[in-house]
Amino acid sequence: MRNWTLWSLGGVAKAGWKAISSRLPALMVVAALLGLGYWGHEHQWRWPKFSALLGSAPKPDTPWCNEHNVPEEICIACHPELMPKEKIYGWCSEHGVHECVLDHPQVAQLKQVPLISQQERRRVALALKLRPRQQNNPSCKLHLRRIQFASEKAVERAGIEIDIVQRGLVRETISTVAEVRYDPTQVAKIAPRASGTIWKVFKNIGDPVHQGEVLALIDAAEVGQAKSMLLEALASVRLHKQTLQRLQKIESVVAGKRILETQTALTQAQAQLHKALQTLANFGLPVEYEQIAQQSLEQLARGLPLLGLPPQVAQLLQNQPITSNLLPVLAPEEGVVVWRQAVIGQVVRTSEEIFTIANTRRMWLILNVPVEELPYLHLGQKVEFEPDGTKQKHIGAINWISTQLDRQTRTVEVRVELDNSQGLLRDEMFGTAQIILREDPHAILVPSSAIHWEGCCWVVFVRDKHYHEPGAYKVFHTRTVRPGVKMGDMTEIIVGVLPGEVIVTEGGEALRAELLKGNLGAG
Repeated sequence: MRNWTLWSLGGVAKAGWKAISSRLPALMVVAALLGLGYWGHEHQWRWPKFSALLGSAPKPDTPWCNEHNVPEEICIACHPELMPKEKIYGWCSEHGVHECVLDHPQVAQLKQVPLISQQERRRVALALKLRPRQQNNPSCKLHLRRIQFASEKAVERAGIEIDIVQRGLVRETISTVAEVRYDPTQVAKIAPRASGTIWKVFKNIGDPVHQGEVLALIDAAEVGQAKSMLLEALASVRLHKQTLQRLQKIESVVAGKRILETQTALTQAQAQLHKALQTLANFGLPVEYEQIAQQSLEQLARGLPLLGLPPQVAQLLQNQPITSNLLPVLAPEEGVVVWRQAVIGQVVRTSEEIFTIANTRRMWLILNVPVEELPYLHLGQKVEFEPDGTKQKHIGAINWISTQLDRQTRTVEVRVELDNSQGLLRDEMFGTAQIILREDPHAILVPSSAIHWEGCCWVVFVRDKHYHEPGAYKVFHTRTVRPGVKMGDMTEIIVGVLPGEVIVTEGGEALRAELLKGNLGAG
């Protein structure tokens, strides 16, 4: 009986424990809520301070400055005599910043006061003058603020990263779409000088040509007629000249009127001869009178088909049956055949273009620049062009700025001459052009994340120059700056910091939060 009773009690205890364990999670939640309620009541439902989250909260026995999150005994904001501020210079109207490091280099957080050269001043003045820059408010007071941390560990826990201010290359440009074109002054559109039928073609598209080189031969009836007129005029001149000489020998027995008539006829024949020579020259078949004066009419008639043709063509056709109608089409300048319409047997007229030759050693680059960028353009400016789909860069200079404005696009046409001696550029090639407004190899560059807009000023946070000295306060100074060109993840600071200074590049939000809290407290 006793054993049965004990067994019964054990079973009851076991069942009770199972019931309690099944309700244990709910009981733990209730206990946590009760504990949170007690903590909230004791702390008036306030969250812990930022400094406490960073592990820099005061020890129970250390007086703490809750406003500035540092031990009260080292708070330089509450006790400025601990770290007296240097002389305050205020606003610099010339450079648009507070505490200007150019006019007052002792402001810079460097161990030694730097020497500001006149070259540096001219460099900054040029950058500020070139284009409108970001402005700061002269009445801003942020430059007076110093952000203090309790220790280096507190700085690390805030996620603050730093970098040294350095110099680098800055290129300030105007970027625009551009198109390559032939230089119109180096393009020749060639039409035949007489109508006829194309007899032979010597050049094709892409062939290089020299000035005076024969492109094609045309069978033109006008050329044959001009050569016949030359032969007739030469025969008439010789006839009248012989007649005049014979009459002059018997002048005593011949009437003077007949001699005068012969002289007139000789003059007219000579005029016809010069006319025939000029006609051939107009066709591109220059013939000197001395070249034919010593030849007999029979010799001249046999050589008439080749008369006036370039020597290389005459030699090529010397043993071929040809007519006197052949007219050469000559290249007026050196270049490349970029267009051809000439086909053997084709009937052509003087108004029809059959070849186009372009000198591709020099090309034009046409840029369409927005009108608002016009004030920054001038002749001689350097331009870099990169054709689409390539990594090649071609450099030229602006040699013409249009005086007209495109009504539809509101852009101004700008022309640049490019060297194309390597033949890499093509007509109607598109790409991107960079007009170099300023190229400064000694500009001051910082990571873009280091610069902050605080509603009235652009600021960076500069680490105190005594930061690593034993017993030094862990302080960051607020400095107003003038940002310049942004290049990727780097930004130029035209004025406001100097090379060698240490600035905050990451974790600046913690410092900005302290600035904001100070502004709210001041308000």
